[in-house]
Amino acid sequence: MTDAPAQITAGVLVALETSPRALIGHRPQEAVVGPWWRGLEFLLTLDSLPFEFATLPVKCQALGMDRIKNSPNSPNSQKGVPSVSGGVTPAAVLKFEHPNKIGEITPWEIDFRQLDPGRLSTSIRVRSGRSVSALSIAMNQRVHQRGVSPKGWMTFGIPSNGAVDKWQAKDVTDNAFLSFGDSDGFDGISTAGFTGNVISFQTQRLENFAESCGFHLARDTPDAHRLRSKAGLASMANLEGRVAGLLNSGDAQWSEAAEQALMLEALVILTDNEAHFDRSQAGTRRRALERATDLMVANLEDPISIEEICKESGASWRTLDRAFKEQFGQSPKSYYMRLRLNRVREDLLSGSFSGRITDAANRLGFWHMGQFARDYRLFFRELPSETRGVQK
Repeated sequence: MTDAPAQITAGVLVALETSPRALIGHRPQEAVVGPWWRGLEFLLTLDSLPFEFATLPVKCQALGMDRIKNSPNSPNSQKGVPSVSGGVTPAAVLKFEHPNKIGEITPWEIDFRQLDPGRLSTSIRVRSGRSVSALSIAMNQRVHQRGVSPKGWMTFGIPSNGAVDKWQAKDVTDNAFLSFGDSDGFDGISTAGFTGNVISFQTQRLENFAESCGFHLARDTPDAHRLRSKAGLASMANLEGRVAGLLNSGDAQWSEAAEQALMLEALVILTDNEAHFDRSQAGTRRRALERATDLMVANLEDPISIEEICKESGASWRTLDRAFKEQFGQSPKSYYMRLRLNRVREDLLSGSFSGRITDAANRLGFWHMGQFARDYRLFFRELPSETRGVQK
């Protein structure tokens, strides 16, 4: 979808990457949708608006709402109301004449100050789940960024290279991972043409996940983390890629597994120093590998989470990751997914299997058929339908 030009009298434009009518009445059980959405409400504003754009007032108090009610994780439960992208709410694009208006509709305290002459414009693309919120932001002018991050959320930024000069009064190098802390003050200077991705995690959820996976997460305060290893740099690239995919792909699945993958990459980055590197013995890794692979085989049809694998195997994620890469040359997540893909392929090639491709995929825990087809083709170099054709 392209952003059509418009005169925004209220200062905020929301562009939905689906028909707005598909969102009307979308009321999930969970209303916790991230720190970027507080104050926005679609339910009473979309019915009379054009197909793709909804102009919202900066102050939403007149609607009697204090937060948005459409979570990308919950299916639509209203009778007669269509679901959104199979129960996944798409990203929204917001444009501001001044970035400080972000603070008027979210719990962020924002005090951004333009430094160079010229007309300043800001746009953000945002999407939120139960425990994670992702955002991309672009500003065309050099800006002194000041503010306070939302309470109860740990927020991090990945600016494009050269997009930030200073962070917390320190020079910022390329490949920097910026921390906003949790309800802490931040101070930085972004360059003209600034772009970056921002990701927020519910603090308690991230801390619990870290503990389950064996990460020792210290209290994080605003800072610019300098990555020291190839693994850290790879995790930052993976995190940025995952965020971009969730924000820009119309059918990207937002799920608990997707949130855990984001948390895992962030934790690898935050613990990218010698004190956190794995020092396990070979025997320890071998036993952890055996327990983990046994768990995976026993749970092919009902895949278990990263947290459960770590808990049940009794090993930290770093130990498991090292063990799998030593043995198989791939991460535990990749091994587990390929194990399940192999089982689907066996079913499709079996003369005794008479079900549909969807049935075979769903039985092994693949519910997002678009992503399944892409993963299957990437691994086997053919589509599931082509495999089925071979069987016939």
